[in-house]
Amino acid sequence: MMKSKISSKGQLVIPKYLRDSVDMKPGDKVVIVKVDDKLMVMKKPKDPVNTLVETGKKTSMKNIRRKIKEE
Repeated sequence: MMKSKISSKGQLVIPKYLRDSVDMKPGDKVVIVKVDDKLMVMKKPKDPVNTLVETGKKTSMKNIRRKIKEE
C-alpha cells in the first residue's frame, strides 16, 4: 500500500510503479468508482458497464448507463 496526498487542486499522484503495473500512460482516462466508503481508481475499460458490474457496484443498470452518458 502506498500513501499519497491530495493537492489543493484536488489532484492525486499515482506512483509510477502502480501506473506501470496497469499499463497507465499520460493522457489515459480513468474511472473513479465509490464503493461503500472507498474510492476505486482504474484505467477506463473498453466496456465500462461490464467492469462496473464485475466490481460489485450495487446500482441499477439504468444508473450505470446514465453515469456513462455523463462522460
